[in-house]
Amino acid sequence: MLKVSSFFILLCGLLASSSAQEVLSRVSSQITDALTQGLLGMNFLPALQTIDFQEPLKNIFSLALGHQLTNGDASFMVQMKDLQLFEVSLENSPDFKGVELQMPLAFSIQIKFPALNPYIFHVRTDMKVQLYLEKKVDNRYQLAFGHCRVVPDTIWIQSGNFITPMKNFIVENIERVLGNLIIHNFGAKV
Repeated sequence: MLKVSSFFILLCGLLASSSAQEVLSRVSSQITDALTQGLLGMNFLPALQTIDFQEPLKNIFSLALGHQLTNGDASFMVQMKDLQLFEVSLENSPDFKGVELQMPLAFSIQIKFPALNPYIFHVRTDMKVQLYLEKKVDNRYQLAFGHCRVVPDTIWIQSGNFITPMKNFIVENIERVLGNLIIHNFGAKV
């Protein structure tokens, strides 16, 4: 009889555990959907589009073209396009003192020169934002966003253009500068 009771308790525990996991995954899905919609409603994506990519890239093109961009005749324009936020996810912070919101982003950076085809760079990266509960004056709690940063290991930049070996040097420098700009400026804009 003892073996049957132990087996029954073990079976009930497994069933409870699996149904609890199902409920938790459903609730977690609802939370991440709400956070994604909330972030889109905050219009933080347009804030990212105010990052100045042009000035740092001007130095690269100036060096590559023998300082011809320093005069007013040779100009180019940099635009961020197709900025997308994919579904966010929640993770425990490394110190287990809170939760981090992981936000995967994708966009294109287009560099246009007069009378030339534009260079297009496709970018994907993840941002992490600390989430915590903040106590308000009326003793109610609200969800607050803390430190925001780009995860450097997640930055992926690829040129959408056919690159000749001669242009490869310029493209590699552009990708390096774009990566640094994204790491240092995206977190500050959110």
